[in-house]
Amino acid sequence: MKNLTFLLLFVAGNMFAQSNIKFEKTMVKQIDMLGKAKAGTDYLNAANAFERIANAETKEWLPLYYQAYALVLSLNDEKDNVKKDAVLDKALEIANKADKLSPDNSEIVTLQSWITSMKIGIDPATRGQKLGMEAGMLTAHAIELNPENPRPYFLQGTGLLFTPEQYGGGKAKALPILEMAIEKFNAFKPANAMMPNWGKEFAQKMLDECKK
Repeated sequence: MKNLTFLLLFVAGNMFAQSNIKFEKTMVKQIDMLGKAKAGTDYLNAANAFERIANAETKEWLPLYYQAYALVLSLNDEKDNVKKDAVLDKALEIANKADKLSPDNSEIVTLQSWITSMKIGIDPATRGQKLGMEAGMLTAHAIELNPENPRPYFLQGTGLLFTPEQYGGGKAKALPILEMAIEKFNAFKPANAMMPNWGKEFAQKMLDECKK
């Protein structure tokens, strides 16, 4: 009986390991394709691919994270604010689902902050105060959860850069935060190939803008 129990546990463990390997390979492949995307349709295709993975792996937060992330990137060339708002709403909803699977995750909270910040840009006059406060609180929470995560510093610095001086922003305020972001990026090493590792190039561009 003991031998049978051991055999069953061994088979179950082996199947679980094989499933994990397949999931990781699939994720890494799609993340690589996402990194090569250029046009809005490329990002939408990537988002759809991550959605399929999320539907198959319902306990994993990473497919949802990358689905939301890809949706945000798909808006790079979108001019229609109504469409942008709808996509951002969808991205935030997906990020919130990821948050339920992995609460208090600095990467997910950073993504929620980024999406919220982007929604401000659609209508700054009416959304700026409320959503600006929400985004700021999310960014601060992301830093609290993981002070070594460079991405919330990048968002914080970028937010200050595009906030007028009379409202507490400006280049002088943004510069040290973005410099810290670059330091964090240089030291950052993702736990594995599936983990978020984006933002350094964007942060460097914002830092260069501060120094002009």
